[in-house]
Amino acid sequence: MGKGKPRAVEKGVVGPSLSAASCGSSTIPAGPVYYPTEDEFKDPLEYIYKIRPEAEPYGICRIVPPKSWKPPFALDLDSFTFPTKTQAIHKLQARPAASDPKTFDLEYSRFLQDHCGKKSKKKVVFEGEELDLCKLFNAVKRFGGYDKVVDEKKWGDVARFVRSTRKISDCAKHVLCQLYREHLYDYENFCNRMNRCTTRSCKKGVQEDHGSDHGVQTSASTRHHGSVDSLKVKDCKVQEEEHDQICEQCKSGLHGEVMLLCDRCDKGWHIYCLSPPLKQIPPGNWYCLNCLNSDRDSFGFVPGKHYSLEAFRRIADRSRKRWFGHGPVSRVQIEKKFWEIVEGSVGEVEVMYGNDLDTSVYGSGFPRVTDQKPQSIDDNLWQEYSTNPWNLNNLPKLKGSMLRAVHHNITGVMVPWLYIGMLFSSFCWHFEDHCFYSMNYLHWGEPKCWYSVPGSQASAFEKVMRSSLPDLFDAQPDLLFQLVTMLNPSVLQENGVPVYSILQEPGNFVITFPRSYHGGFNLGLNCAEAVNFAPADWLPYGAFGADLYQRYHKTAVLSHEELLFVVAQYGDVDSRASSYLKKELLRISDKEKSWREKLWKNGIIKSSRLAPRKCPQYVGTEEDPACIICQQYLYLSAVVCSCRPSSFVCLEHWERLCECKTVKLRLLYRHSLAELYDLSFSMDKYTAEDKAECRSVRRQSSCLGALTKKVKGGPITFAQLATEWLLQSSTILQNVFLTDAFVTALKKAEQFLWAGSEMDSVRDMVKNLIEAKKWAEGIRDCVTKIELWKCHQDSSLKKIHLEFVDELLRFNPVPCNEPHYHKLKEYAEEARLLSQEIGAALSICSEMSELELLYSRACGLPIYLKESKKLEGKISSTKVDNRTEIYLLEHEGYGFLGMKLKLIWEVTAVGLVVAHNENNLEDP
Repeated sequence: MGKGKPRAVEKGVVGPSLSAASCGSSTIPAGPVYYPTEDEFKDPLEYIYKIRPEAEPYGICRIVPPKSWKPPFALDLDSFTFPTKTQAIHKLQARPAASDPKTFDLEYSRFLQDHCGKKSKKKVVFEGEELDLCKLFNAVKRFGGYDKVVDEKKWGDVARFVRSTRKISDCAKHVLCQLYREHLYDYENFCNRMNRCTTRSCKKGVQEDHGSDHGVQTSASTRHHGSVDSLKVKDCKVQEEEHDQICEQCKSGLHGEVMLLCDRCDKGWHIYCLSPPLKQIPPGNWYCLNCLNSDRDSFGFVPGKHYSLEAFRRIADRSRKRWFGHGPVSRVQIEKKFWEIVEGSVGEVEVMYGNDLDTSVYGSGFPRVTDQKPQSIDDNLWQEYSTNPWNLNNLPKLKGSMLRAVHHNITGVMVPWLYIGMLFSSFCWHFEDHCFYSMNYLHWGEPKCWYSVPGSQASAFEKVMRSSLPDLFDAQPDLLFQLVTMLNPSVLQENGVPVYSILQEPGNFVITFPRSYHGGFNLGLNCAEAVNFAPADWLPYGAFGADLYQRYHKTAVLSHEELLFVVAQYGDVDSRASSYLKKELLRISDKEKSWREKLWKNGIIKSSRLAPRKCPQYVGTEEDPACIICQQYLYLSAVVCSCRPSSFVCLEHWERLCECKTVKLRLLYRHSLAELYDLSFSMDKYTAEDKAECRSVRRQSSCLGALTKKVKGGPITFAQLATEWLLQSSTILQNVFLTDAFVTALKKAEQFLWAGSEMDSVRDMVKNLIEAKKWAEGIRDCVTKIELWKCHQDSSLKKIHLEFVDELLRFNPVPCNEPHYHKLKEYAEEARLLSQEIGAALSICSEMSELELLYSRACGLPIYLKESKKLEGKISSTKVDNRTEIYLLEHEGYGFLGMKLKLIWEVTAVGLVVAHNENNLEDP
């Protein structure tokens, strides 16, 4: 059928009425299903691009391949074993926050003492057992606070958090309500007041940040504990003593005025190093996440046993029979029971899931060229599906995928993950790393039930999640990064968030779109495989994902900036990708420009380029340093200081690096703004008529305009400083060469080199200065060595080669005013004349005495001549000829005449050796 209109989800696959999923009283509409033709199925990225406008508003879609699609299952089911994780399904939603009771008791006791005049809390008994006030407080918080729980009669739900394994009577609910009112109601009101105060101070902090370029002032170093009535501030002099407290995140003791100390463990964190960061010092007592969250109560999927597939199948079958017996069961029945378990109304339910299995370790369900083929599979069939583009092992690196440039195998992203599921095993609400697309293929077994919220509604989804599970988010602000939490889709629907459902059958693909939240569960034993991919239209979402990692101080899977620039510079970019790349490159270039301007205005004028890559055409061949504050890879730029040479920060966190003056900080950059904008606009394909206009646009984009800063004489613009520097540099080139003057000029130029194309004249001048400095120092070095050799004629001193001297003298005009130039020219002329004489003597076979004389002169010359080597060879060969002649005379009876010739030759040889030793001629 092709794209057209998607068919509704087919009925009768698992049970009746499967066109929509029932969750409680709500009905979840179905997501779209597509049936590509044989021709459409040839290129997965092209087909997904084709259906995207229609499918993306659902956040998810199902693709049913043509009937010819029959890939063999590549794993040996008899020998396949895998690890599992235990999932407590009853805790995916209805679980108490992982609060540490000791921290709660400490804070609650302080409240009683400071506000109620009581020294400590009394033991509270409920139904014959001590009542856990920490659990009760968090349970009431979950359902909106005391007033809302009373109005909506939620004490039964609250009780399940406190006594999860016991039914509760109406009388007990009333008693629980009274106990809360007596012991915790005032404390709840106090906490609400403190939270409102924190919110107001944070908003004030945001306004102050917007009104100033300088952010946090670092005039003093102090440490902050929260306190109920006021902030306790302890001054410490950084200059006079070592730091008594360091941040657990960035390992720095600096910026003490924004250092928070946990009121329980006394460990410190900068407010900007927290995840997510705080804008202001919060009022009241403050506790770190480690003290707020109890390891005992923390929730996650616990590693379980290794199983063979047959052993896992037996467990899965027993579980299904225990829940639904031997008869047929509908999807609606399974789904209803699943959400009853999740919401805590059934009791404790644990299942096992073989999830996130690295296929490079455990094997892929798809054939791979590098794998050993099972004997039962035909060779041609194996080869066909090994290279098929719908094979998930091939998908990330297909033509048109941005991930083709990634060099290393990132499991789950570049390398598929395998999933062996059983009834109720779940994948919780999340969207993909870096907001990637994902493709999931169900190899065999029972269906998977998926739920999806489109990416356009992600913010609304998060708002409902936070309001529905406030205690969990208070304990773990980054809860949605953990993939351990479910929320009934009917709750989302009731709050106006659109949710869609997909039932994935064996042989079907499921696509999730960028930033689409999705989750679901398995309806029984099955095997699936999944991987990420990233066509060009993913790029804007990738930017959002990178910003999210930075906002929450999470280490990214890969560097978004590096991926972008590697693809733009070395990738096979088509017209579709070029438009997305250009927009993203311009966004990053504008952001980089803005921050570099701020650094310059704040006095950071030192700059240098980052070391070049050994393999720049691939992502991930070398690991960039990470910002010590937000943990993001620093591919494009960074700030460093000599006081902490191994610590780097991104441009946004330059104020957090240290307390040194800004003149000591240095900007590190990989590309100038001119290069960034040139690359951005190179994504366009221009006609000859458009190129001139394009150059003009590039120049305007990278131009810093009227960028000014205050100096002693008043405000001065960036361009004015550059003009002054150019005039000074021209004067330096004309004056007698002074190394210090050149070094100073080049250091001053650092503040201009990172900028746009308007600084091209500065870059040209810098090249001239570097060339002139190298030339002048070469001239001086040659003259120094020549004169040193003439004074000492030491064999340990190497001679300067004439060819090197000629290279220096070949400059016309000379780069700068170096007085030693003429002296070196005289030495070179003398050496050149001798070289010509030696060449002439060798060409006409001169007498031995003449050769020896030339050789002696060459030995005494402070410049090495390559012709002297030939001359030495000629003399050596003549010695051999003489030795041969003497040998013949001695052995053939020439008597006295032969002895006389031998004596003459020996005397000559001795003279040559002496001359050689005296002149110490050295080969290069």
